[in-house]
Amino acid sequence: MRNTYSAVIVAGIVAALAATSGAHADVVISSAATSSMACSNGVCAPTAKNAVLNVGDLENLLASGAVEVTTSGSDVQARNIEIDTALTWSSGNVLALDAFQSILVETPVSIAGQGGLSIATNDRGTQGYFGFRGKGHVTFSNLSSVLTVNGASYTLEGDIKSLAAAIAANSAGNYALANDFDASNDGTYQNSPIPTEFSGSFEGLGNTISNLSLSGTGDPNAAIGLFAELGLNNQPGGSVEDISLRELSVTGNGLAIGGLVGLNAGTISGVFVSGSLSAEFQQGDPEIGGLVGYSIGNIARSGTEVTITSSQSAALGGLASYSGRGAISQSFANCKISGGSASFIGGLVGDNESPVSASYATGSVQGGAGSDIGGLVGNNVEESTITQSYSKTILKDAGHKDRDAGGLIGVDNSPAGSNKSDYWDTSTSRVKSPKKGAGTPQNDRGITGLTNQQLQSGLPDGFDPKVWAEDPKINGGFPYLINNPPRK
Repeated sequence: MRNTYSAVIVAGIVAALAATSGAHADVVISSAATSSMACSNGVCAPTAKNAVLNVGDLENLLASGAVEVTTSGSDVQARNIEIDTALTWSSGNVLALDAFQSILVETPVSIAGQGGLSIATNDRGTQGYFGFRGKGHVTFSNLSSVLTVNGASYTLEGDIKSLAAAIAANSAGNYALANDFDASNDGTYQNSPIPTEFSGSFEGLGNTISNLSLSGTGDPNAAIGLFAELGLNNQPGGSVEDISLRELSVTGNGLAIGGLVGLNAGTISGVFVSGSLSAEFQQGDPEIGGLVGYSIGNIARSGTEVTITSSQSAALGGLASYSGRGAISQSFANCKISGGSASFIGGLVGDNESPVSASYATGSVQGGAGSDIGGLVGNNVEESTITQSYSKTILKDAGHKDRDAGGLIGVDNSPAGSNKSDYWDTSTSRVKSPKKGAGTPQNDRGITGLTNQQLQSGLPDGFDPKVWAEDPKINGGFPYLINNPPRK
């Protein structure tokens, strides 16, 4: 199954963003007393690999001047900066956070005045990122405030229409969402709110756009999402990071439909989408994904909780309908998908032509006669590999003889042995036969069926404990991603 976007598949997109290992040597901004941290002349640096900077002490310093918090001290190198207590300041001063590896925001950070924020990750380290967990986000009360991320200056925007206008004026610029935004008063957008092909950088700062409503009643060949297309002229480029779309509603006509992006040729990371996508089409082979419709770029540390419905032949995926040439890593989908006949339907990806690593899917998938249905991937083509991933997706009516249905993959066309350390839940999926990790071929190497109890009793063989963890209170006790835990 291919549509008009098939001709634009681009070679040479860089590998997906890798995640950092678990926190071991960090500077933590906390309500605890300052310890192993020395502050002098506006610079706070650790005196031991594990250090604490009291949030009140930091706020007092910001009241009188600019402050830099770094992980590099005299003969000491911590790795990450974590903010685990709400931080706010109203002075006009700038807080600079400079980390050897990652900066993780786990609680609200609020710049209430004209002040600014400067972020630097991977200062002599690698595989680090600027990320958000739990209730963490950054808000600015003044759109003229300064924000820099790894040397790039960002323009702050407070709503969708202002962001769309800024991108229309400069599609290669750097933009950030300054606060949460409720799109209820915007009404229903016809096709994409941001129709301009975007090749710049968008940083959501952990903020949420809620109640966004899209209706693809215009061009039936349109790419539809908050962003229509990421990448200029379908060439690699552009990024969207650290944004949540909640209570999303997408209905109507279009060809490549995603909650975030219709056509992705760039990089998406740290994004979460919840809501529903329902579309019918008059022509072509439509592609509907909870995050992305058609992806020839990279997706990392992202997730969805979506309902997707279409009564006709389509490619449907909880994260992406089609993924090729880029990569998907450390991502998940909790989906309820229902498609028509002759469809490619997967809990994570419907039609896959890319490496998938350290990812999982839950929920349910269902399709009509002649469909390829998999708990994780519907159709897996020759160039693709799936590693260190699992599915606990319910395959409804999986016993029908006229469909290829597998616990992990519907139809696997990849070379034998290219999938490694992959699993499906035999208790949940309704696929109990050990031969049916893939519907076709049977006994597909590298895929193993495990019961609920087995999946909850320790990480499966081959799962990296620096990437995966288990906790009875998280994800129902099933494996979850340390750097991308389930969203609430």
